[in-house]
Amino acid sequence: MGCMAIALLLPACTTSTQTRGYVVDEDLMKAISPGVDNRNSVADMLGTPSIVSAFGNETWFYVSRDTVSRGFIEERPLTQTVVEVQFDDGGAVQNVKRYGLADAQEIDPVDNITPIRGKTLGFFEQLLRGIGRVGPAGPGGAGGPGGGRGPGGR
Repeated sequence: MGCMAIALLLPACTTSTQTRGYVVDEDLMKAISPGVDNRNSVADMLGTPSIVSAFGNETWFYVSRDTVSRGFIEERPLTQTVVEVQFDDGGAVQNVKRYGLADAQEIDPVDNITPIRGKTLGFFEQLLRGIGRVGPAGPGGAGGPGGGRGPGGR
């Protein structure tokens, strides 16, 4: 019984470090030249961005974060790197910036004033949109053999 308790409590003492996101290659990042490189060359060098801006000039973000946690205690960030690549209207690199954990800020998004892309459906629009999208009935139902018709399918 005592060994069981120790086995259950032992993971609470272990420390776990995790890396998430895009791991920045310093040499590749330094190789990006504003006015020379474009979307295609950046994608070839760095790959698909973690985030693409939804508004304004196109901006790509490559995000990486290292965190540490001990047992059941909430994880905390060790490092965070964000590489921001801004493009002009023609797709050429305009600027490259790098941000660290010291630049990060906690925010509380306010969804009632944050614009969203696409059409927002109201309650009744969502309800009416689902009409007619119900799958066929099972055997013996309207979609079953005979289609709910009389003998001979008539």
